Amino acid sequence: MHNRFYIEEKIESLAGSQIVLESLAGHVKAFRKKTGDEIKLYDGSGNVLSAKIVKISKKNVGVELLSKETHSGNNTKIFLFLPLITSHIMDQLIARICEMEVSGIFPVITERSINLKNEKEINFKLSKWDKISKGAMVLAGKNFSTVINRPVVLPDAFKMTENFNSKLIASPSASLFLKDFLLAFDFNVKNISISIFIGPEGGFSAFEINLSKEYGFTPVKLSNNIMSTFVSSIYLVSNLVNFAFSVSDYAS
Repeated sequence: MHNRFYIEEKIESLAGSQIVLESLAGHVKAFRKKTGDEIKLYDGSGNVLSAKIVKISKKNVGVELLSKETHSGNNTKIFLFLPLITSHIMDQLIARICEMEVSGIFPVITERSINLKNEKEINFKLSKWDKISKGAMVLAGKNFSTVINRPVVLPDAFKMTENFNSKLIASPSASLFLKDFLLAFDFNVKNISISIFIGPEGGFSAFEINLSKEYGFTPVKLSNNIMSTFVSSIYLVSNLVNFAFSVSDYAS
C-alpha cells in the first residue's frame, strides 16, 4: 500500500502537533487515503515524518505528526553529467537515476547532443525533471531528492568539477575498465565527491575526450560492448552506487 508522499512544506513542528498541508491534497485523494491512515512525509532534504491523517478537504489535508527523523547526507556525493537526449528518453533516464543515491544531475550540451531552444523550454524541462526527481525519491524511499541542475555546455561542466576527488568519463577506447577503477578506489575517505560524464549517442568527440584529460579526467571503459546513453548511464551509476553504499565486501 502506498503511504509515502513528498511535501513542499518544511515542517518544524514537534510530534503531537497538527498541521495543514496544501501540497498533499491531490496525492491523498489519488491514492484513496482516508482519515486515520498513517503516512510517511518526505521533504527531500533528509527529514522523514510519520503522520496520521485527521482531516481531508478539497484544498488541503490536516495531519497529526507522530514522529520525525532527520537523516544526514551520505559521505560519498555522486554527480552525473548527462548529455541532453530525446525528451521522453531523457525523462525516463532521469526517473531511473533519481531512484539511486545520486546527489545531482547536470544536463550537458555536447557536440553531438541535442540542445534546448530557449529559456522557456529550459524552465519547463527543469520543472518537469524536478517533479520526476521528487516522485522517484518517494518511490525509492530515499531521504534526499536528486537535484536537477540547469543545462551547461561541456567545457563549463569540466570546470565545475575542478575540486572533485574523482572525475570519470565513459570512453569505449579507454584502457581502464570501470570494474578495476572501483576495486582500487578507497570509498572510506571522508567527504568524497565523484563526477561521472556519459556521452551522447555516437559518443564524445576526440576533441572532447582530449579536453577532459586536460581537466584531469580518468577515461573508463564500461564494457566490451557499445551501450546506448540510457544503458551506459544506468550501468555506470548502479555499479558506482553499489560500491559506494553497499556492504564493504560487495566488491569481492
